[in-house]
Amino acid sequence: MFMMKTLIGISFCAQVASSWAFICTDPSPAIQQTRRSGQPTAAPIAEGLGAVLDEVPGVVLDPAWSGSHVIEAWREAQRTAVPAGRLVVAVWPEVVSPTSVIHLDLEEWSARMETSFALWFAALAAACDRCIDGGQVVAVTERPEGKESAGWSLESAVADAVEVMVRSLALVHRSRRVRIHVVSTSARLRGRTGTLVADVVGAVAMLLEADAPGVTTAVIRVAADA
Repeated sequence: MFMMKTLIGISFCAQVASSWAFICTDPSPAIQQTRRSGQPTAAPIAEGLGAVLDEVPGVVLDPAWSGSHVIEAWREAQRTAVPAGRLVVAVWPEVVSPTSVIHLDLEEWSARMETSFALWFAALAAACDRCIDGGQVVAVTERPEGKESAGWSLESAVADAVEVMVRSLALVHRSRRVRIHVVSTSARLRGRTGTLVADVVGAVAMLLEADAPGVTTAVIRVAADA
């Protein structure tokens, strides 16, 4: 099960470019290790950006995709959500143990690959649609580092897919001057979350605050040494 939550933070006026929106997913309620007081894993990052929690219905995607209508209903609801000038998307499922692909059954494959990608697509597409003309969107992905990627092939594939999706959406929304970037971190996958919030918030803020209208699809890798 994936619980999708939306974090909405508005700095000044909801209709101006200074407004914030933060979209993320909550890990499975059956696995609690990375949750804090019932909040989604990415909640501290949202707090660092001044966001407010707004819950979205839970999503269950089994191999038959029986819960896909929930994702579509959420995307449709986002069409009438308050526009924002700066949006951050972090689809972070529960961190599991690194596992070779050959040892995964269909349900595990669907959860770690297909479900994650489907939620990323829904969240990023919705964020770009909500973004005002001239605004920016940042996707915060989880990518294992090259020398420590054994057992994380599905997570690597999802991170690669998100970067391709960002480039595609940047072209789709180019006429509206919407810029889309990526910040990636391996902190949770490596179990080194000591400076995760500060590092990611700093990288995201640097991209969103930069006065560089000609720069888009920038990718920043955040080190995970703490």
